[in-house]
This record gives sequence, structure tokens and C-alpha cells, in this order.
Amino acid sequence: MTEDIEGRRLPGLVWAAWAITLGIVAGLAVAVWHHLSTGPSSMAGMSGMSGASVSEAFYRAGAGTPDAPLLSMRLLTAWQLDSVALAVLLVLAAAYLTGVVRLRRRGEAWPVSAGLLFLAGLVVLGLATNSSIAVYDMSLFSAHMIGHLMLVMLGPALLMAGRPLNLWVAASRPERRRRLTAVLQGRVISLLTAPPIALVSYTVVIVGSHLTGLMDEIMRYTWLGQLEHLVYVVIGCQFFLPIIGKPPIRWQLTTPARLFMLALSMAVDTFTGIVLLQTTTPITMLPPPGAHIDPLSDTQTGGAVMWFGGDGIMAFIMIVIAITWVSRQGGTETEPAGWLEQARRANFAAHTGQPADASDVGAEAGFDEDESRLAQYNDWLRKLNSR
Repeated sequence: MTEDIEGRRLPGLVWAAWAITLGIVAGLAVAVWHHLSTGPSSMAGMSGMSGASVSEAFYRAGAGTPDAPLLSMRLLTAWQLDSVALAVLLVLAAAYLTGVVRLRRRGEAWPVSAGLLFLAGLVVLGLATNSSIAVYDMSLFSAHMIGHLMLVMLGPALLMAGRPLNLWVAASRPERRRRLTAVLQGRVISLLTAPPIALVSYTVVIVGSHLTGLMDEIMRYTWLGQLEHLVYVVIGCQFFLPIIGKPPIRWQLTTPARLFMLALSMAVDTFTGIVLLQTTTPITMLPPPGAHIDPLSDTQTGGAVMWFGGDGIMAFIMIVIAITWVSRQGGTETEPAGWLEQARRANFAAHTGQPADASDVGAEAGFDEDESRLAQYNDWLRKLNSR
């Protein structure tokens, strides 16, 4: 029986959320099965169905072949069913709601704004995988690029603004909370969320997927496009996690460091966009019949979307962070230590055995003046000299 951390039964709202989620997922499974059994390959039986047909059934059911320009009524009327993506998004929404209700049952509040931002992120991802943008993403590179901005920037930024990891930790039982915190501040997560690693991952994905010829293959195969979607969302969350909010991880960035990381990411977007804007080789695509779209022109349009759209999203996030920072000046809240300083303190803790959780690593006052730390440091030096 599912219970909250105080042992009481979860309220009907949570049960209803999970029941609706499971019902919709079951409906998606029925829709996929119906598509598989009544599609062109059904005459040959399920065993003879090609991998491409199965991919279309799971990820692009009902999409059909685009038959008009995207900037027409098709922008509003063209839809497809990405059953896998939709099922995952519904489960995430139900899990988030479960955490919020658990906190409220314990008398602890959770910001409504955080919940709305998280749900908005899920909606953005849902539109990127099921709306007309997704229907046209293998026919028009410009539409594909709009989907990229939604999957790697806008959606992940909204999800991280919803602080799902903070909610996960806060809603967990005490013993699970300790284990979860240890994992989030452990070596693997700390390495993956280190600002240089997060920035390099973002750069590799953006540049590697657009300027190496990989995009030609992605535009040909549905399954490869779905893998691309997953990588974009994961890398986007990895990049924005240390930048937006105060997640329960080891690294707590100062506001200038957050702005600097966003500025560097804008340079990556600008470089990629300009290269595509000036290219003379079009990305492989099959434009909608009768749309009279030149593949090279559409490729260059996609570069403009990356340049101006990507920089616009990052600039907006920078403005929000800067305004929040200015509004907090003069208050009691202090900025954490810089990332390099946090790395120095974490290294000190690793060699001396001094506990170093996120609050200790980020604390400003008296770290180097603390007598116990100084004694431990001198003891460490004596051990090094005795080797």
C-alpha cells in the first residue's frame, strides 16, 4: 500500500492522478496496437513488419505525409502521437504531483510557481514531440530546429525551474533522503554537474549533431530522431541544473558564474547558427509536395532559428536571473563561494575526512580561519612530507 513518509495513506488526489496516468498509458498502448494491426504491413503479419513501421507506430502515429507549408493552417491542425514521449511525460507529471501532495500532508508548503513551471516544461516537451513541429521535423530542417530549441533549451530550463530534485529530496523518508542526498552529492553526479563538464556536454551535442553530417542521418530515420530527442532533453537538464535554482547537488554557482555559463552557451549557439546560415550544402530532407521549398534555403533558415532563437532564449533566462539577483541585494541571503573555491574545499574534505555537504562547501565565513580545519590541513601536510 502506498503511504506518505508519516505512514498515512496518500489522499485520493494522488490515486486519481496515477489512475488517470495509467489509463492514458493503456489507451496509448491500444492506439499503437491498432495502428500496427491495421497498417499497411498488417497483411503480412506482425512478424513481417519492418523496424521502420514499428518506429512510426510508436513515435509518429497519425502524422501522415506533410502536404502543405508549415506556416499555414497546418501549424495548428497537424498532430501526431508520440506514445512513448507522452507516456513518460504523464508519469513525470504524476510523480511530481505525488511529491507535492506528500509535502502538503506533512504540513509543508511547496511553491505553486515551481509546480506551474515544471508542468509548463512538460507541455513544451509534449508540443515538441506531438504537435505540427514534430510532424514536419523530418520534412523541414527549420521545423526540426524549432523542436531542438524546445527540447534542449526551453523545456529543460522550465523543468529545472520547477526544482524536481529539491522536491524529490524533501518528499522522501528520512533514511531515503540521506541516501538520495549522498548520491546527488556523490562523485558521479558531482562530475556530471561540474560547470565545465555541463558546458562541454552542451557544446558537443549542439555542434556535433548539426555540423558533422549526423543531422543527415537523423532526418532519415525515425528511431535516430527519437534518440536525438532523448539526448537533447538529458543534456539540456544537465546544463541548466546548476544554473537555475538551488538544486541539492555539490556545486552552488554564484550569479556571475551562471550568467557566464549562459553567455558561453550563446557563443556556441551563435557559431552553429552562423555556420548553417552560410552553408552551401543543404541538410537532407523531403520538403512537403507542392510547398515549393528549397532545401538549401530551409537549411539556412534553420541556422537563423538556431542563432536568433537560441540566443533569444538564453538572453531571456539571463535577464530573469539578473533581475532576481538584483532584487535580492541587501537581503540576508548571501552568494555561495565560487565554483573553484567549492572545488578546493571539496578536495580539502576528501583528503582530511572533514565532512563537506553542499551548505558547508558553499559557506563563506571562516573556512580558512577555522582552527580544526587548520589542524587537519597541517596534519595532511605532515603525512605528505613523511612519504
